[in-house]
Amino acid sequence: MEAQSLLDEVRRLRQAVEAEAPRYLRAWGLSPPFDPALHNLARYLALRRWDLRPLQRALMLHGLSSLGRLESRVAETLEALERALAALAGEGYAGPLDPGRFFQGEERLRARTQALFGPPREGRLTRIMATLPEGAWEVSLLRELGEVGMDVVRLNLGKLPEEAWEGALRRVRAAGEALGRPLPLVLDLEGPRVRILTRFPAQVRTGDLVALELSGQAPEPLPAFAPDRPGLLQLEEGAFLSLDEGRLLAQVEEATPYGFLLRVRLAPPKGFKLKPGKALNAPLTPQAPYLGEKDQRVLELAQREGALVGLSFVRRPEDLKALPQDLPGVVLKLESREGVENLPALLATSWARFPTAAMIARGDLGVELGPERAAEMEEELLWLLEAAHTPAVWATHVLDRLVKKGSPSRAELADAVMGSRAEVVMLNQGPFLREGVALLDGILRRMEAHQYKKTPRLRALGSWPLP
Repeated sequence: MEAQSLLDEVRRLRQAVEAEAPRYLRAWGLSPPFDPALHNLARYLALRRWDLRPLQRALMLHGLSSLGRLESRVAETLEALERALAALAGEGYAGPLDPGRFFQGEERLRARTQALFGPPREGRLTRIMATLPEGAWEVSLLRELGEVGMDVVRLNLGKLPEEAWEGALRRVRAAGEALGRPLPLVLDLEGPRVRILTRFPAQVRTGDLVALELSGQAPEPLPAFAPDRPGLLQLEEGAFLSLDEGRLLAQVEEATPYGFLLRVRLAPPKGFKLKPGKALNAPLTPQAPYLGEKDQRVLELAQREGALVGLSFVRRPEDLKALPQDLPGVVLKLESREGVENLPALLATSWARFPTAAMIARGDLGVELGPERAAEMEEELLWLLEAAHTPAVWATHVLDRLVKKGSPSRAELADAVMGSRAEVVMLNQGPFLREGVALLDGILRRMEAHQYKKTPRLRALGSWPLP
């Protein structure tokens, strides 16, 4: 394609993006002057409505940008491209854009990350968040984790008795003082999370019938379980639900006087043991209240401690309106299909109220979206959050085998490398958490020299020297 034809196409594309972006902004309830980050997000969504593959390939022949790395700077990249094409088409060259303006979205993302998760370490921009094991609160352990690379502490207070909360927080503060820098803290809300209760443990396999008890007891010996918060569920015949992040998948066969009869569609080859406390993913009623029983007390604690709040299973902008407006910051945990679909509106509502990051919680997303779509969605969420200049947290099962068993798989190492494209990588708890933090620190330092987000940095390679 000739330079003039490419120039005309890029100009049409710029006009379409600028015309369509305000429609997104108005749909999110915003009015001018628009927040620059949200305006960039709206431009990105407007641009990505188009199939850009033919244009990308044509630009490559002229040695020009392929548009593949414009997430944080949509308008600036299109303008720079138009200037270059105008020069090639003989219209004259207006010169390059000011670097401060061109990279302002990238700098805004870095500043927001530092405000939420503290300053970066020398040689590593991506922070490491560690989920502390219940009861492992020795200051010496926390200090050791900080020394080998932990930057942020995550506490799941739902699994910790309330009388132990203050002691845990006191030890985190003491560890930060010993390290000479504060340890940012994330406290998870329960949100509309559902877990199961069982009258007796049972082992079930693919094809088995299982009872879901809502209003009575199923006849024995039918394996049975009940949700701890039945009022949140909205089930009908044919609906699917899963336990333990998809290890068991069941389908509603019929309504019964006690609740529902389910058919197990997928279970591990050796069976799945129904045990109390397993997480249940199932359709929720639109009227489900967002805040759980303990959540108000966690919110008060976060306000007092200056901690970030992890918003579990946040689904709609209305969920955010139940929160106090003076929170130090929130982490939107993307764990449901509805939360992903509403992410742009969630970001617009959240940023208007408090500093915001978002967690790509891949375990629950895999259950909600299915493995193929979830794998694709991980990428799309990284792009979308960068476009919104919003810090991304890469979470769920990162180096999981290493943290739990002491040695990593090769697939885990590749997954950790992928996490280097986020602002924060989260490790779950386990007996080898220290080893996990240390290895992740080394991986992130190496990858940072090679790549930032989707952009290769082209550091010199030393593995194959000139003969």
